[in-house]
Amino acid sequence: MEPLPWYRIAAPVAFVAVLSLLCCWKALPRFNAMLLGIATLSGYAMLQDQVSVRLCPEYFTVFHNPIVGLTDPTLLGIAWGFLGSWWGGAILGYGAGIAASVGPKPPRRLTQLLLPFGCVAISVGFCSLLTGVAVGLCADLLDVTINHPQAEVIPPERRRWVLVVSCYHLAGYASAVISSIACIIWVANRRQSSSRPAANSASTSTAGTTSAVA
Repeated sequence: MEPLPWYRIAAPVAFVAVLSLLCCWKALPRFNAMLLGIATLSGYAMLQDQVSVRLCPEYFTVFHNPIVGLTDPTLLGIAWGFLGSWWGGAILGYGAGIAASVGPKPPRRLTQLLLPFGCVAISVGFCSLLTGVAVGLCADLLDVTINHPQAEVIPPERRRWVLVVSCYHLAGYASAVISSIACIIWVANRRQSSSRPAANSASTSTAGTTSAVA
């Protein structure tokens, strides 16, 4: 494969840097939430890829466009964890930020997004783990391995791991989409429900005042 173009590395880094500066300069809820979403999913992905790169480093060096000069497994996991997830975190954070702040209802605080964002990361991890274990057991049971033109460059003992790692990464992407949508809906519903008691209390107080005046 051709080396990864430089702009595919520089553009995400520049985006996150500008977003961080913007959040420091002016506190806008949706941008703060976007930065938190990027930190959550990128942090999780970097940890997951530390496992993936040790199970089968060729998943990143053969089946992805290689990053010139980057061969250390830890740095590979960090780099591809960020590059593969920052955009998903940005979408999650921006969507949740809008749900938490736009409209007449009282906005949700940024700290109130920590729990739902954490649940997204946990659900992605659970689905990835379940998929990896299931695919690994089935591959062993059925003696399945990969049949790919580039398989010759992968040591035989790691060829099956390419299948396992690929499958649980795909499951991770799918579960991230589903759980992110669920998270945004939950934030919106939670915001609606948390404002009802205050409205009901205000109505009761007004009614009591009216009765006292009468």
